[in-house]
Amino acid sequence: MKFRNLLILGTAISMLVLPSCHKKDEDEVSLPFLDGTLSFSVPAYVLPGESFTLVPSGASNPTTGNVGYVWYSSWLTARDTTKRETASGDGAWNVTMPLVIGQYTITGYAYATDYTPISSTKDVCVVDPTVDVSLTGTGYQIDSAAFKDPRDGATYYLATTGGNVWMQNNLYYPELGVSYFYSPAVDPIFGRLYTWDEAMKACPDGWHLPSEAEFAALAGVEDDIPAMKGQTIPDVAGSLMANAYFLGDRLWAFWPDVTITNRTKFSAIPIGYAVDRDGSQTYNGQKGYAVFWTSDDDGDEAIYRYIYVDKNSLFSSKGDKKSFRASVRCVKD
Repeated sequence: MKFRNLLILGTAISMLVLPSCHKKDEDEVSLPFLDGTLSFSVPAYVLPGESFTLVPSGASNPTTGNVGYVWYSSWLTARDTTKRETASGDGAWNVTMPLVIGQYTITGYAYATDYTPISSTKDVCVVDPTVDVSLTGTGYQIDSAAFKDPRDGATYYLATTGGNVWMQNNLYYPELGVSYFYSPAVDPIFGRLYTWDEAMKACPDGWHLPSEAEFAALAGVEDDIPAMKGQTIPDVAGSLMANAYFLGDRLWAFWPDVTITNRTKFSAIPIGYAVDRDGSQTYNGQKGYAVFWTSDDDGDEAIYRYIYVDKNSLFSSKGDKKSFRASVRCVKD
């Protein structure tokens, strides 16, 4: 099975949020909605106390073109009006996230006189990248020697397994690859996703992208390792998976055919994969797939190894070198 084939407020606000004490007149006419769809961008994951600016767009007043903007959040009791209907400005909101990790919501409203407001709500998770805080149960060997990348100071925990020294956590070198759901806050937690071309350059000096043979050795194949190139290795996925939780939510769902032992200390977590399209990324396979590039290639494609949540096997497939994105683990030279 190939992933490439899987790609496979003013007054109006008060009227909206406050209950009416009066019976609606039978001849009362409902107010029309504003034109368009209110939109704003916010990272899916942010750091405690992180600040950023939300800029609304997409809402329009059919009569005058003028709209106002009001913001609510689940951790603040007061609303924040950033633009009155007839005032100038873009309605941008400068927001600082709470210090407590967890999930929160942000809602923006666009309003105008004689129109029903339109709104948009986004979920935002505040995370702490410190090991064993937001992400727990990784099995990282934090008491043993760790490697600090001299390029950016990132810390990688190490395990000697399959005859090699492996990084236990996914690479998150910031000069290459992309953040999980455009959220740099989780780079140290989930690692970044790299094209194969990027992956071949991403490991620090003294480390390299593992080959198919090194993945086979990791999985415990003792006989005829070269013959396992591109082949499914059965009965090993549980030994590679971390019984990890993110913000209290189990990442690998329980499945009776897979017993998670993390015997190899590989500590795989299912963050899925991404595909580049028209200058942006589509993210897929979260909580279902853990996908890792190998250094072996075949023309315009390269081989990756992957684990699927309900199968106790280490699978092999191919992805486009320039558009398919997977996790990277580095092996010591």
